[in-house]
Amino acid sequence: MNKTIMLGIDGWYPQVDGGTNVVKNYRKNLKKVCDCEIIAPSYGKKYDEEGERVYCAGVFHNFSLGVPFISFRNSMPGHDKKLKKFLEQRQPVLLHAHSPFAICGYFLKYAKKHGVPVVYTFHTRFKDEFMRVTHSRLITAVMMSIIMRNIRRADYVWAVSASSATVLRQYGYKGDIKVMPNGTDMPVISVEEGAALARDFEKEWGISPNERIFMYSGRVVTVKNIAFSFEVIAELKRRGFACKFFVVGSGDDLEYHKKLAAKLGLQNEVIFTGFMSDRNKLRACYCRADLLLFPSLFDTFGLVVQEAAACRTPSFVPENSCSAEMIEDGKTGYISPLNVSVWADRIEEIFSPQNAAARLAVRENSSSMVLSWESAVSFAEEEYEKILGYKLEK
Repeated sequence: MNKTIMLGIDGWYPQVDGGTNVVKNYRKNLKKVCDCEIIAPSYGKKYDEEGERVYCAGVFHNFSLGVPFISFRNSMPGHDKKLKKFLEQRQPVLLHAHSPFAICGYFLKYAKKHGVPVVYTFHTRFKDEFMRVTHSRLITAVMMSIIMRNIRRADYVWAVSASSATVLRQYGYKGDIKVMPNGTDMPVISVEEGAALARDFEKEWGISPNERIFMYSGRVVTVKNIAFSFEVIAELKRRGFACKFFVVGSGDDLEYHKKLAAKLGLQNEVIFTGFMSDRNKLRACYCRADLLLFPSLFDTFGLVVQEAAACRTPSFVPENSCSAEMIEDGKTGYISPLNVSVWADRIEEIFSPQNAAARLAVRENSSSMVLSWESAVSFAEEEYEKILGYKLEK
């Protein structure tokens, strides 16, 4: 019996985001138990699941068109005759959309014709993203109407956290929602390996062992609230608290954030590394960092919080955020209201000499909340099997 599961997404390398990472790791683990393929738009050149400029088995690049002035491409699977033939050959038993746009609509049409179930996973606060890009309430309302229509038509709807399920409810979805958490591809690192990687990072960036290092990892866009961290760093600087803040990633608002850092007088404190495609170098940054500052209320899961924890680096996140669901305040990380002075006070407290032992304990305990992709996808496998009514076995 054919048991091909098709994963669909409307963005792909070199534009890396949380959804890209999820789809890549779903396929990596699912192909151990069944045939699994990815449908993703071409970004001019064809990129495989690791970002290489080659076509690889497992990733079908559907037709897309570039959008002027922004990095996003308009995925157009319905205009791709080769995709239709590809699906006829594979005859998937289940379609899993990780985007509510073109690929979800295409999956829904295919599913209706061929009688296969469609799963949709909610990853992103789309309303915030639409406003960031368009600055138009009207366009945002129209786009939300389109995606909610697709989401409502899916047979099964998943969310990556309880908070993201709440957001989907706020958008007007009234059906059942299954919470299916994401994982991380970073295994929990040993203390010895972490120390070695931290030294490598110090050598590469000219950092002394005694410097306090904070970091952010992810897309550099305004909805991630990186500017809040800049304000916290600026407040700490005014108080005489010395530190450096590494911003790891790239995005549409990179230049804006560079100008903001300069405006706040943080040219020496804020360091923009760009996107780190080398996962080992990224691990080295996590290992050397004393804290991951992640003040985002936009994210629906916070993969970077898991990555940092795998490197025994605690995160500082806002209360009532999705990331706060993973953290036990003062035990595996830190949670505070989203206020600059409050965060600055908390950081001074964390790094005070009398709290050195407690800080080290939190660093060690942070790794306890790590969920591997193998475990996360095994939960998805169980749900697939319930939907299909049989076990996925090669």
